[in-house]
Amino acid sequence: MLTMVFAGWRKTGGIDLEALEMLIRSGLHQLGADALSRLLGMPGPRPATVPCSCGQPAHFHDIRPKQLMTILGRVGFERAYYVCPSCQQGQIPRDSELDVAGTECSPGLRRMMAVVGSESSFQQGREQLAVLAGVEVTAKAVERHAEEVGSDMARREQENIDRAVQLELPQILGKPVPIMYIALDGTQVPMVHSELEGRAGRTAGQPARTREVKHNSLGLTRVGPARDNPHARGR
Repeated sequence: MLTMVFAGWRKTGGIDLEALEMLIRSGLHQLGADALSRLLGMPGPRPATVPCSCGQPAHFHDIRPKQLMTILGRVGFERAYYVCPSCQQGQIPRDSELDVAGTECSPGLRRMMAVVGSESSFQQGREQLAVLAGVEVTAKAVERHAEEVGSDMARREQENIDRAVQLELPQILGKPVPIMYIALDGTQVPMVHSELEGRAGRTAGQPARTREVKHNSLGLTRVGPARDNPHARGR
């Protein structure tokens, strides 16, 4: 790397700092990927059997390689493969331990793809990863992992809702509730200047930029500051 840098310096009489930055980052990524491959490939405990979902033990069958795309680049390592003689199902405990079962992308890279995929188009997300992280992936990979993470978040939220309805609410509703407190709050929406004339802003000394949206008991929506509603109270 230094040979390339000094050769270019002697040839042009200067240094392209951006090119130098990218060159060093690429070299460090390669070094990191090699270190990661060695760490993942280190020998560890390899039991003769592991539990199977059918309740019977799965037996060691052979060693199988895996290629994994990470935030440092592509790495390769080997892991033990087990087969259950009862249900004939195979499994690789190491993949589950590393959270890479059924995927060729590391958890860190999947998180990156989910972030860029949720902020822009999948193609733009692919380009952002290449420029900002030096990682080359396809737009389809960004789409797939962004949708998977989104689906997983929705599933977790639904589980929390179901747990509240099924477990927590029946216990609460089984007791008498003498007093129930209900709190309402509005939200601010941007308005054109003509709708804000003569109105003070939410910050002292600043002009108003928004007005509060309210919803009445008849389902009708109106817009106005909190002081327009005599029944509006603070949080």
